[in-house]
Amino acid sequence: MAAARTLVAPRLAAASTFASLHCLRPLLPSRLAPSPRAALHGSAPRPGPRVALVLSGCGVYDGTELHEASAVLVHLSRGGAEVQIFAPDVPQMHVIDHTKGQPSESESRNVLTESARIARGKITDLAQLSAANHDAAIFPGGFGAAKNLSTFAVDGKDCKVNRDVERVLKEFHTAGKPIGPVVRPALIRLPSPRASRGRPMVLP
Repeated sequence: MAAARTLVAPRLAAASTFASLHCLRPLLPSRLAPSPRAALHGSAPRPGPRVALVLSGCGVYDGTELHEASAVLVHLSRGGAEVQIFAPDVPQMHVIDHTKGQPSESESRNVLTESARIARGKITDLAQLSAANHDAAIFPGGFGAAKNLSTFAVDGKDCKVNRDVERVLKEFHTAGKPIGPVVRPALIRLPSPRASRGRPMVLP
């Protein structure tokens, strides 16, 4: 896992214009030694930061990138964070056959249902996420961010953001709490200049 930390940490740290995962360091213990009682995405032995993990499906081409989601979960767990996993209850833009990298025209799937695969069933509708109940929010990568959390894959810079994603971003930003988009979710911008207090909040 030391190698995994070496590979993953720089990618996560550079991914966000909102807040890199370094911004979570004040929330986490200085030593990230595994605890025998720490669950992958459950409560830590002692009260830790409450982190919301927002998924966009299951699979790099039409949902969440599993490696990124797993790496985030492992490191948050080791740091003693209490993680709750969320996803919007909406249809996927489309389904990709990952053996071919091509759309599967005969299938349709739900983002919440697919995300539950990564969460091992412990998942909550994004509509229930409130910044008042969490200390930070992280959005793992995958094309689902551009297809299911927004319309970026189709509309580019003129994209629309999922209603609950928009609300969550505004709530956490207004509260001054860390937001950690990993790679593709960093393309999702706050929908209005007023929400970002006039500061640009999107990667080029």
